[in-house]
Amino acid sequence: MVMRIAAMIVPMALLMATSVQAEDEAPPKTYVDLLACRSIEDANARLACFDKSSADLEKAREAKEVVLLDRADVRKTRRSLFGFTLPNLPFFDGDDSADEEEIKEIKTTFETVRDLGLGKWQFTVPEGGTWQTTEALTTYPKEGQAITIKKGIAGGYMLKIGNGPLRRVKRVN
Repeated sequence: MVMRIAAMIVPMALLMATSVQAEDEAPPKTYVDLLACRSIEDANARLACFDKSSADLEKAREAKEVVLLDRADVRKTRRSLFGFTLPNLPFFDGDDSADEEEIKEIKTTFETVRDLGLGKWQFTVPEGGTWQTTEALTTYPKEGQAITIKKGIAGGYMLKIGNGPLRRVKRVN
C-alpha cells in the first residue's frame, strides 16, 4: 500500500513540476524535499515524508510560490501568446521545450470582428489575443470564419482568410 501511494505521487510530481525559475537555479525546496523522501528505507517513515512533502508542495502551489505546468499547458500558453515576443523563460525556451517546434502559424477562426474604417479591421481569436490588419482587406471578415495567421518576414505577421491573399496584421493585445 505504501509503495503504491509513493509510486503514484512521485511520477505525478515529476510530470507536473515545471516551476517558474531561471535555468541556472535549483528546483524549489518543496520539490526537492518531496524527491528526498524516495531515499528513506523505512516504509512508514517514507510515507510520512511523502505525506508531509506533498502537503507542503500543495501549500506552495496554492500560495503561488510554485507554479506547476504540464506540457499541454505550455503548448496552450505558447499558442495563446503567438504574435508576442516572449522573454527567455525556461518553460518556453529551456530544455523542456527542446522537442517542441516553434509555432510559425496558427489555424483558427475569427471570434469577434470590428470595422476600424478604411478597410482595416480588428479581430480576436478563440485562443486569446486581439489583432489588427495594417492594410485594407478587400473582403469583409465574419465571426467564425476560418483564418490562418503566419509569421512573416522580419518579425511581421500575415493573415489569410480562407483561401484569400495574405494581408499584414499585428498583435495589439
